[in-house]
Amino acid sequence: MLTLIKAFLEKIDFLAIAEALRRRKNRRLSAGLYVVLVQSYEIIELFRILLDELRAALESHQHNDVAHRFYLNPGRVAHLLARQSSNLEVMETLTGELLNELRIVDNKFVEAYRGLFPGKFGILFEACGLLASGRLLLSDADGDGYPVNFHRESRALSFSGGKPTDEDRQRTARCFYSNGGKSAFEVSIHDGDLFFEELERHFREDDPYGKLEAIEKLTEEYRQVLMECFSLDDLLGEIAKVRRHYGWAESEGSSQN
Repeated sequence: MLTLIKAFLEKIDFLAIAEALRRRKNRRLSAGLYVVLVQSYEIIELFRILLDELRAALESHQHNDVAHRFYLNPGRVAHLLARQSSNLEVMETLTGELLNELRIVDNKFVEAYRGLFPGKFGILFEACGLLASGRLLLSDADGDGYPVNFHRESRALSFSGGKPTDEDRQRTARCFYSNGGKSAFEVSIHDGDLFFEELERHFREDDPYGKLEAIEKLTEEYRQVLMECFSLDDLLGEIAKVRRHYGWAESEGSSQN
């Protein structure tokens, strides 16, 4: 999931877009670019909370013949994943609308983005669905391979409801296979040792904190670009209009419930 978001942000050429908007003195679209940036910070912060809570669960995990003991509330994690689904939905809406309006300014930005994600302009759509269902995808390689990694396998952690049935697992596997995977590996919080083994593997091999830091660095670079290209006066007067236009306040409020 983190690699997908990083790839998504990398495909948006903030510097070229910001310079084009500055030359044309288009304040409303510039403010839209700033709102996309703000949303990326929200996504980063929520992922940091998720990673911290999962790592704490792994470090506190104890197992005996009777039960597993660990510090984690699966219902809270599922709620955080649903909030992140809402955040990604807002990000996709903001970016999609911004790129559509940029077509008038310079169509090359839209065509370049579409070319990098062929046939998947709504690249975050599947990610939103997985998060909303209480699943955290671990295996995405990049935007082109999502949700399958370089080994053509899909790996995910599930925090939803009770222990999944065989039918549930088969349905999930079919979904992953339909996206080009040759193997699907999803474990539930109810799977005991198997869940914690996969969680430990994820922190050891996938380096989620490193990926999150890369996204944060990329976002900070975008912030610097915007600050160099525009003054606060250029942006602040238009941000409220952008938020109203995209239904930002409604989406932001619903993610806090």
